[in-house]
Amino acid sequence: MLLDVLQNLRAALTPSAVLGGLAVLLLLLGSAAAGVVCTGRNYALGRELRQLRRIGVAPGQSNMRDQYDAQYDLPPGASASRPIRIKAIYIHPVKSFAPIEVDRALLTKSGFMHDRCFAIAAEVVEPDVDTGARKTFWRFISQRTKPAMSLVKTELWLPHPGSDPNHELVRSGGCVVVRFPDPEPPSWLRWLEALLYTWNPATAPDVCFIAPLNLPTHHVDKVPLRPFVIHGRTAQGIDMGVVPSVAAALPKLKKFLKMADSTPFTLFKCTPDTLVRTTRNLAPLKYIGSPAVHGYTDQQPVNVASLSSVHDFARLLPRENQPLNALRFRANVWITGAPAYDEETWKRCRIVPRSAGGPDAPRRARVDAVLCVVCRTSRCTMPNVDPGRGVFDTDEPAADKKRGRPQPSTALIQHRTVEAGNNAAMGYMGMHCVPEDRSLHEAQEQNAGLYVGVGDEIQVLDRGEHLYGSTGDDY
Repeated sequence: MLLDVLQNLRAALTPSAVLGGLAVLLLLLGSAAAGVVCTGRNYALGRELRQLRRIGVAPGQSNMRDQYDAQYDLPPGASASRPIRIKAIYIHPVKSFAPIEVDRALLTKSGFMHDRCFAIAAEVVEPDVDTGARKTFWRFISQRTKPAMSLVKTELWLPHPGSDPNHELVRSGGCVVVRFPDPEPPSWLRWLEALLYTWNPATAPDVCFIAPLNLPTHHVDKVPLRPFVIHGRTAQGIDMGVVPSVAAALPKLKKFLKMADSTPFTLFKCTPDTLVRTTRNLAPLKYIGSPAVHGYTDQQPVNVASLSSVHDFARLLPRENQPLNALRFRANVWITGAPAYDEETWKRCRIVPRSAGGPDAPRRARVDAVLCVVCRTSRCTMPNVDPGRGVFDTDEPAADKKRGRPQPSTALIQHRTVEAGNNAAMGYMGMHCVPEDRSLHEAQEQNAGLYVGVGDEIQVLDRGEHLYGSTGDDY
């Protein structure tokens, strides 16, 4: 009987039958894969973003990919043979999350458009310094306490000329997409979706959500501004927890950052109504025209840093901490062509456009942006965070020590405490700047944007000495 069955089976397994069976199997597997993809979060996200265009430099094409090259070694006092130029531009849509590199950015009174327009904050309970009574308030969170924030990626999506004006995200002016590794063990469906999306079996599923750049008017009217604290000052923002996609992702983001489940936690959005005047290191009104304002930046609207300065400082680090990734300093504009620390003598500079941009780019004003350089950037512990690993770096511990010293802050304190203006500074690197009104107004009169682009030339207009806090706190 068994022999008869085997013989009948052998007779039935003709090449055409085998190929037909394989075709059916592949069809079933393909249908299953398509079902996983089409019901997955990445597919749904793509449909939500179909009327928008992603902004930024393509992965693998970073203008800073050669940042360690010796061609950028220009020691202090060296003679420069080339013009000072902008090498790279970064915006940080969510404060302390990973940045976005762009080829050009729109300069506004409060800094680059979309830079630090969101911030993460948590509710804390602390004793009042005067009364000792316990008080509850919201305070922003940064990499100084949550280094894993550097692993939270952001994408900027904006409308384009062909966008449907009635699409919800188009009416919101675009959105920021936030991605981070899923802190929970993935189901086999989530793992399969990640595999089919990336074709990398080692890729862990991520969590992503959309934060619109502007809420609909009927939402804004119902969501009052909420205060929270940034570095001792009170900021305000719209609680984006009212957005369903944001609210759904916040618990997982909290878990990824290893925060207690019971801690209230949300995402705040800056608005034109929440901009505040800068209160220290004030730029002269005769240059900037009107008092400087900013949103969620630490102190001033724009930060400029020099790659040659980072190179010169990096030589002073322990060997195990070299080379030093310049992106640890989270500047907006990176320049090359100037000797190390030359930027610390600038008082005003002009940005001369190199090109008008591509045919699809927004119209660039025929005017040079001018920045008033107001002070050195005093550093905290954030440069100690390795942006690629989301952990604090140290040097090798001494023989009698269990832990190494935090780097590069230890070396910054030792070698880059070049002034005594800020007792809390952990060294200085980079310069704070304020846009001048004249160029902003001229661009507005031309009905064009005051864009700053990679390759633009920097011309120094005035030089002088800087001392942190020396200009007082009143215009």
